[in-house]
This record gives sequence, C-alpha cells and structure tokens, in this order.
Amino acid sequence: MTTFWIVLTVVVAAWVLARLVVALRSDGLGSAQPPASHADWSDAASDLPSHPYRSA
Repeated sequence: MTTFWIVLTVVVAAWVLARLVVALRSDGLGSAQPPASHADWSDAASDLPSHPYRSA
C-alpha cells in the first residue's frame, strides 16, 4: 500500500508541475519586456554633472 501512495504522490507532483509550467508560459513571464517607468538616464537631459564629487 505504501508503494501506491508514493506513486500517487509522484503523479500528483508531476501534474502540478506541468500545470505550473503551462500557467507561467501562458502568462508570458520572462518573454515580455516591462514598460519603462521613466526615460533612460542621460547626462544631456539634465544639468547634473557626471562626476559630482570629482575635483578639477
């Protein structure tokens, strides 16, 4: 009877893992680029110095 429970546990674990993979793939996790929350940093876009603590 112990073998039955071990086999049943392995089958259920494989089914749950397969469902998780299908859910993650259909969600697009890792395949879509996130939207930019702000413009890329550029020294030309602001008056900030590139090296604020460097003395001349």
